[in-house]
Amino acid sequence: MWLALVAIVVLGPIVGPMTAQPASRLALTAALGDHHTVDLGQYGSILGVDHAVYRGRLRSDKGPLQPVLAVGAYVAERLVGADAPDAAHKRANLTLWWITVWSAVIPFALLLALMRRAAARVSPTHATAVAVALGAGSILMPHSVNLYAHALCALLGFAAYEVVTARPLNSRRAAWAGALAGAAVATEYELMIVAVIVGVIVLGHRRPGLVGACAAGAAGPLAILAAYQWRAFGAPWHTPFAYYAGTLGGTTRGGYTFPRLDWFADAVIGTRGLLLASPIVVLGAAAAIAVAVDRAHDGGVRRDAVVAVAVLGTYLALVSGWTGTPMLEEPGPRYLIPAIPFLAAPLAAMWPQWRSLCRLAAGYGIALMAGATLTFLLVAHGDTPIHAYAGRVAGLHFLPTVWSIGFGRAGAVLYVASAAVAIGAYMRTDVRPR
Repeated sequence: MWLALVAIVVLGPIVGPMTAQPASRLALTAALGDHHTVDLGQYGSILGVDHAVYRGRLRSDKGPLQPVLAVGAYVAERLVGADAPDAAHKRANLTLWWITVWSAVIPFALLLALMRRAAARVSPTHATAVAVALGAGSILMPHSVNLYAHALCALLGFAAYEVVTARPLNSRRAAWAGALAGAAVATEYELMIVAVIVGVIVLGHRRPGLVGACAAGAAGPLAILAAYQWRAFGAPWHTPFAYYAGTLGGTTRGGYTFPRLDWFADAVIGTRGLLLASPIVVLGAAAAIAVAVDRAHDGGVRRDAVVAVAVLGTYLALVSGWTGTPMLEEPGPRYLIPAIPFLAAPLAAMWPQWRSLCRLAAGYGIALMAGATLTFLLVAHGDTPIHAYAGRVAGLHFLPTVWSIGFGRAGAVLYVASAAVAIGAYMRTDVRPR
């Protein structure tokens, strides 16, 4: 857990901006916490393109569980005098920061620890390096300092897999796996991919008691999802996507089509594809394929590799058929983020053989993603992440931190010092990145 604490010290103080995605999530949390409603009418001033409309009333277009889980933290902050969300504080909004810490930074930190644990089963020597490479060297890290739900749903989905594959699988573990998988789906709907895999693993044990326990575990979070959709959109089966009302590319129409080759190429080798934005993920995918086809590897890691290939392949098909893919402003196909943790075990298996290539891919990715994390995540259409982030870093256009908000320019020194001390202290422990 020391790695998780370092991540919180380094990333926790960063105050992300109020862009469309965070605004939609924060507005729902505020509406629930302040007014006990799903109507976002009072927060229309902060909403961007990410919103839905049902019978003339504003709604969030996001899965509900992350905003729901954040209500407790939001109410606690309001009790000590924090302001409600408003359009006047879009860059240094401490209410947004507070919710982001609980909803994205801490889940990212826990996910780092979980990836390290998965890698350690295969190669304890390289476990930290694998976790840092996949976490800090991919599009996962910059999304963890902005109020997206990708870090949270990736944690829930990967935790469900880790629980269901632990030996021996009993009813208690099956119920936990079901609950985590159901919570992942209620956070981001596309986590159904991981939930299906968890279900298949449980079914593979051919024990009805395990199947029942898993289903019972999933029932709770899925009931929250159904209740929210019933209240917000008139029926338990009505999703927010059906009522999306933002304008992207001049239209409110979206949805999925049959996967297209050009969109697949964009996701992998385009200017914002995985190869240029997060090459360690491409290397992890290659490692998963290599381990899956090589019978010399241990059965456990081969199973992890086969699952990683299935998860990543399905997510690639998903983003290759989603009509919003060409319009994303993030530095990579962010809907692939939940697949990244599944690469930890196979990448650990191949790290000793591919050490130099892994270090190169990780180093490049960490440098690029540090720029995205410390400046501004989004990249304008027609620009490239490398050019955008390099320009912002060169111009010292960094995001504020709670240090800088509290202490001005001296806060930058305090932030860098605290991050350096945390990283240095961790590197001096017995478990060191190699």
